[in-house]
Amino acid sequence: MAKQIQSFGMTQMTIGACSNFHTTAVKYINEATPAALHIDDKAPAYTDVASLLASIVNRKRAFVSTPQMREADKLRDNATGTISLVINAYTHSAVDECRTAAQLLYQQMSPYRGIGNHEYNKETAEIRGMLAMLAEPENAAAVTTLGLTKEVEALREANATFEEAFDARNDEVSAMVSQKSISSADAVAEANRLYQEIAQTVNAYAIVQPTEELNAFIDKMNGLVGSLASVSGSSASGSEGPDVPAPEPTENEG
Repeated sequence: MAKQIQSFGMTQMTIGACSNFHTTAVKYINEATPAALHIDDKAPAYTDVASLLASIVNRKRAFVSTPQMREADKLRDNATGTISLVINAYTHSAVDECRTAAQLLYQQMSPYRGIGNHEYNKETAEIRGMLAMLAEPENAAAVTTLGLTKEVEALREANATFEEAFDARNDEVSAMVSQKSISSADAVAEANRLYQEIAQTVNAYAIVQPTEELNAFIDKMNGLVGSLASVSGSSASGSEGPDVPAPEPTENEG
């Protein structure tokens, strides 16, 4: 009697079990090769939907870039705070050169006081303005006089790092939005439908043109079906395979 891929209660599987089943089936198909199984026309679409289903199961719940943003924000908050404190302190310096430099910068720093408490987007824009102001020739000279050159450069680097992490998070958000737009039920239904077509095709060829490759694939699939059937609470049954009309291979097909 010809070997056949057994059927089982696919709809009773959890989405995780369903994804694992189809991912494993794709692996077995690739090992046997779609050509040997006579499913060259079906394998690509099935592979794609199995990958889609896997991406749904493994949807991101957090952003990788968030810790990077927090660390960069902490650094730039520290830098802006240090710069402000030094300028404020030197406004009372007994050294004329330092006091003059600090007084020059003190007034221009007024729009940026307390920016470490502002939300990310506002703070980023304000730091850009602050850095541009401090880079003006007269102000840059005052920064050097007060020994703040390295601190200003550290602020510039921290802000650039934050902006890179912010851009990365935007990309992550975009990808997450795309994933959320995918219907889990639709992906499961499509994966199950394509699998049933493949199983029925393989079963049909196993009857009229059995080969060692076909039989080996069927054995592996029945092992997988048996494992998943026990997990889903159903049972593998029948020798007819999934209930989808079988294609009729011509006798001259290899």
